[in-house]
Amino acid sequence: LPAMIMTCEGGDFLQGDVAGLKQAHEDGVRSIGIVHYRVSEIGDIQTAEPKHGGLTDFGRQVVQEMNRLGMIIDLAHADFETTKGAVKATEKPVILSHSNLHMENITNARLISPEHAQLIAETGGVIGAWPAGIGISDMNGYIDQIFRFVDSIGIDHVSLGTDMDANFRPVFDNYRQLPLIPAGLLARGMSEDEVAKVIGGNFIRVFRQVER
Repeated sequence: LPAMIMTCEGGDFLQGDVAGLKQAHEDGVRSIGIVHYRVSEIGDIQTAEPKHGGLTDFGRQVVQEMNRLGMIIDLAHADFETTKGAVKATEKPVILSHSNLHMENITNARLISPEHAQLIAETGGVIGAWPAGIGISDMNGYIDQIFRFVDSIGIDHVSLGTDMDANFRPVFDNYRQLPLIPAGLLARGMSEDEVAKVIGGNFIRVFRQVER
């Protein structure tokens, strides 16, 4: 049956009070991207000058309380130092729901380094390959991005990360296109078991570990 997981993009609604996490959890929220397009009380972001030098003390409280409640910590939009702080503070896997690795001759603040990606993988977490039209222009380019992540951090740490709403020139913008992704992965030599991990299995593993 179709299902969804409620998330929030940005922990701004907390307004510096960690107690808001319990209310969000009771309302059904199971994942929060702790920062978004604002340097907040929680930490710094990729697309603005850093203010805190990484995760703040309040940000560490947010990470620890999300661990306690069984909520998935999403580090999309967090800069490298904030990501390092969150990875150090967490006792459970984290995700980075949508990004891609740096590409030669492509400059964009939302792309991440292999070292940044490895931080997520070291928690046992996953990164969602992002179908934004940054350095890619078609589905083949998106398949390339998935394989670049697999080569960098391993098959157990890669998933799909669509961010379809208001995405920049997305090459995957309609779920009717979804069968093209496993077909493309299989055509490039990925096994059926590996494809199953990328299109949902890895995320489900993380969700179960965190919820526990």
